[in-house]
Amino acid sequence: MSTTDSDTETTAPEKVSPPSRPAARVRGLRAASRPMIAALLVAVISVAVAAVAVFAWRTDDSADELAALRARLGADAAAEQAAATYALNVSEVKVGDIERWRTALQAGVTGQLAAKMSAAVDVVGPWLTQMEYSATAEPLAAKVLRRDGDLYVVRVFVDMNSRSRQTPEGVVATAAYTVTLDRAAGWTITDVGGVTPDLPIPASPTPSAPR
Repeated sequence: MSTTDSDTETTAPEKVSPPSRPAARVRGLRAASRPMIAALLVAVISVAVAAVAVFAWRTDDSADELAALRARLGADAAAEQAAATYALNVSEVKVGDIERWRTALQAGVTGQLAAKMSAAVDVVGPWLTQMEYSATAEPLAAKVLRRDGDLYVVRVFVDMNSRSRQTPEGVVATAAYTVTLDRAAGWTITDVGGVTPDLPIPASPTPSAPR
């Protein structure tokens, strides 16, 4: 039995194209995403602007604090230097040169304090001369204790080596001074404590009772 052409002929399968995304849907997604992107950009820009503003504020504030700190440290250093120089000068005494010591005590102080220092020299000076007292000194430390407006109180420590008739071998000690300075008056010294040498001054004899 013969076969016909229709029986032997095979039909090629048809190619099926994948379903394509409708163009309208794509356009809709793109249109919907635009407001979201714009909102994100606005948010990012806002955060960036806020961060820059905060940074600028902190930078200005830090600059003011740094300037104030530098001014304070500079004033403290000036007060400590003036106080240390004065303390060192009044710590050095040469035998028989009481007037030099008087000049050192009166240097850089107010007129009222200069008068008090001169009166103290008139009292202590004769004993220094009698005991052949002398002293050399070296600066040790100076530190601002407190501030009251333009008044600065500075504690100064000076290493001293003093000699006298009673201690010819010398006595090494640390002297402490409390110096008050007025910044508004060019660091003029208004008060000083601890400038009198520690000398064994004999007491005046007690008069005997009348018989």
